Amino acid sequence: MKRNLALISICLSLTASACPQEPSTAQSITLLHQAAHCLVEGAESKKLMRHKPKILSLGSYLDTTAYPGEEALYVVGYEDSNPLRGLAFVFFVREKERRRVFRAENNASFVRKKNGIEFLEPPLGGVWTQEHMEAAIEHIESAPKSDFEVKDLHEKSSDVRCESYSDTK
Repeated sequence: MKRNLALISICLSLTASACPQEPSTAQSITLLHQAAHCLVEGAESKKLMRHKPKILSLGSYLDTTAYPGEEALYVVGYEDSNPLRGLAFVFFVREKERRRVFRAENNASFVRKKNGIEFLEPPLGGVWTQEHMEAAIEHIESAPKSDFEVKDLHEKSSDVRCESYSDTK
């Protein structure tokens, strides 16, 4: 009996360490807040801020498996808090010199239809990218959203650096 319990404990600990861990709620909100700062201050701000919102209603999903060795943070901003229409962004997130770097890699505008998501402005990269973006949007739709006041997102943050794929082009 003791041997079986020991074997079960070992299996559970190996399984737990092999499975990707969801960040805690506090970590998720911090990560989303930092990405939101980049959305209002970075190169992507023109799309999201064109209607001059005072509050951003955002959701996020951290994907650690689609891009080996990368953390892809999908962020969706809903237009006027309308869950049927929004903008989706993909950030690659990494740590560099004690700062969290958010590199905006892709974006798309979408509308939710009865038969799924329709991209009004599809992401660059073809079918694989669209499928991953769509799956992330659906995941985000089923999770709680966070509201952020835009004026608070403009504050400088010494622990965050915002980059864009267009910075190196």
